[in-house]
Amino acid sequence: MKIYNPADIANLLGVKESTLRKYSILLENAGYKFNRNNQNQRWYNENDVIALQKLVTFKNSGDMSLKECAEAVCLWVKGDDVSQELTVIDNVTERYNNDLTELKDMVHHQNELLENYNKELHMQNELIKELVQRLNQQQDYIELRLKERDKMLMQTINDRLETQKQIAAAKEAEAEVQQKQGFFIRLFKR
Repeated sequence: MKIYNPADIANLLGVKESTLRKYSILLENAGYKFNRNNQNQRWYNENDVIALQKLVTFKNSGDMSLKECAEAVCLWVKGDDVSQELTVIDNVTERYNNDLTELKDMVHHQNELLENYNKELHMQNELIKELVQRLNQQQDYIELRLKERDKMLMQTINDRLETQKQIAAAKEAEAEVQQKQGFFIRLFKR
């Protein structure tokens, strides 16, 4: 059986050596056994390469966490492949259903928020219409009052002018009377 070093395995899997180390630790924690040398370093054989490739395949499917992937590989190595595949499918279906339920709840919540927003917007529009109507009424009232004030002011000015004309005419008439009286008085005094 051929033995591989970590650098070869990392290149084969297309990962960094630190990632390979992480995957190996995950597999060991799940119960997989790697062979080790006298210095307690892992060395990999063909079966290990297949197990690591299976881990990467499970990870890339995106349906399980790394820990779940490592556990699935250990079950697969032990021969429980069929039950694990069913578990994986069940997990995927359950996650899909949970995600779908969560998405439906989010859509429902968004619809409620949108409905409330529309109600508030309608109330604001009604309030704005009422305020515009009041402003128009107030503007009409102000314009009416200004016209009445201007009319009264013009009437007062016209009355004053008329009074001044009458006073001037009276003074003129009095002056004329005095002038005529003065002529007769002068005439009779002589």
